[in-house]
Amino acid sequence: MDPIDPVSFSSLPPEIVPLIATSLNRHDLAQCVRVCHQWLTLFTPSLWRNVKADSWFCDNKRILILIRNSQFIRHLELGDGLVADILGLVQFGRRSVGVGLLTLVASFEQETPSSFPRLTLLGDGAAGVEQEQEQEQQQEDDAKHGNARTLGMLLQASDNLKSLTVDETCFRFRDGTDAFLLIIGCCPTRALERLEIRFGHHPAFATLTAENDENTIYTALEAWAPEAGTLGVFEALKELVLFGGDSHIAALRVGFLTRCPSLERVQLNNIDEVAMVSLGVAFNKCCHQLSHLDWRGPSRGFDDEIAVLISSAKSHWKEISLPDMDAFGPKAFAALMESVRTRLEVLKVNGWGDLQGPDFLDLLCSAQHLRRLEGPADGRVWSSTTELTMWAYSAFYQHTHGKDRSWALGPSLEFLQIWIDDVPRPDIVCRRNGDPLPPNPDVPEGGGDVYLRYDVQRWVYTQLRRLTGLQELILGVRELDPKVLLVRSVAHLSYDPIPLEESLRHVAPTFIYRSLEFSLDSGLEMLAELKELRVLDVKSTAHRIGVTELDWMHVNWPKLKTIRGLESKREWAGDVADGLAIKAAVDAWMADHPNGIGSCY
Repeated sequence: MDPIDPVSFSSLPPEIVPLIATSLNRHDLAQCVRVCHQWLTLFTPSLWRNVKADSWFCDNKRILILIRNSQFIRHLELGDGLVADILGLVQFGRRSVGVGLLTLVASFEQETPSSFPRLTLLGDGAAGVEQEQEQEQQQEDDAKHGNARTLGMLLQASDNLKSLTVDETCFRFRDGTDAFLLIIGCCPTRALERLEIRFGHHPAFATLTAENDENTIYTALEAWAPEAGTLGVFEALKELVLFGGDSHIAALRVGFLTRCPSLERVQLNNIDEVAMVSLGVAFNKCCHQLSHLDWRGPSRGFDDEIAVLISSAKSHWKEISLPDMDAFGPKAFAALMESVRTRLEVLKVNGWGDLQGPDFLDLLCSAQHLRRLEGPADGRVWSSTTELTMWAYSAFYQHTHGKDRSWALGPSLEFLQIWIDDVPRPDIVCRRNGDPLPPNPDVPEGGGDVYLRYDVQRWVYTQLRRLTGLQELILGVRELDPKVLLVRSVAHLSYDPIPLEESLRHVAPTFIYRSLEFSLDSGLEMLAELKELRVLDVKSTAHRIGVTELDWMHVNWPKLKTIRGLESKREWAGDVADGLAIKAAVDAWMADHPNGIGSCY
């Protein structure tokens, strides 16, 4: 039998080669181009598709190779001013470095030492005078020429650019004057979809002054309005990412938002109170299609400034993510509730500041459109963090005394993270270490008419039973930030929960005693319609989930994959032997169902 000839690349459809190339790393691609001339032609575009143009290219041979292959660059990371200068000159020499560029990231290590020297031709005296004049003009140009102007040239030539990332090192001319307006003015307007700007201090640059007076900002925006007509609007720009603050995002620097009428999503990182106000005013005036706010910490500013930013969406927010905010107060909450009542679908708050139980209950009773209601993640909680909490007995009391406290949340909700506390639990006789559990004067736990243990829980289950689309129910305690444990000198107790709880008893709660039981006696059967539930988190709560409850969940929650915090010895019940027996039975049940709890597994 004749040996089978391998299929040559030339016989493959042209769209297949790029698919193969994407699975190869740069080393493999470099080896491919050395095989033969045909492979060189096929794989060179993929090899040069992503380029990090740093000081490695500051070599004559490498520079020539870069110039020769510049037309293949699609994703460019600029880090060296000299290389950027070369690419700029290449582009102005009618080469195609910018024509196919899709992504550009620019952050310069240092300013270009000088512009490239021009050829000096020998001639007569008159020509010599002209040469001197040209040299003087060149010196004047050199004072302004630098990374900023080079970047501007590249941007002007990159009509197809879809994503741009620039930082503070791009916003100064060599003579120290501000170049931010130049860079923004050179950005292509037709195809740019994502713009990331990293403001901040640079050791060689003076700090810009800034005002957060709203009238000053309005005046600056009015002055910018003609620029939108002259330079054109960013037709495709949907996403804006901003870093920095420290008085750098001032009125002067938010004026470009007048050119962003189609902006939908903003991500804000480490912004100060000046930026909060200037951006809030500018978003409200210029960007009427905003729908997504992703604000990341650390949070600064006061309630008034937070409120300005949250109220900046003209048509209200569809998705909001907020940092842990110590100063979050009534004004900011009122601004947030405008979106909650209208169209908010996703709300994630890492810390609610000064808010209390009645505020949270108002939110639960108003949020009709939510799909996700999230709090902080594990390891992101500080001792000062306020989490979304419903005080169960208080809500039940209000509801049964004439004030409707029914939740507005419904079948659209897929993810719910909430503390539910202050459930009357007379079955809890002590803390986990055996000490008496201090009574809560606001929660009756005695017998007779005030014995409301199951009444309160059934009312809570009534609210939860309407969440028929719920996939994750997170009721457990989130882990503290490791820095909190280090500061309190209790990091060595992180794997020993009971001593850790007692060490942090007056700092931050690490266990919820008056929690929902999730027992059949308490009314668990009311939640039979939560058929989509995948995850139940009851970590560090006094639940009473045993084998009987697991059997019920197996049948009624077919998609339930896991219960976080299921393991419990029920130290708080005061019966060690019974608690250990229940834990052993639960462990045995779980061992028989290793793939998941629901019947689907």
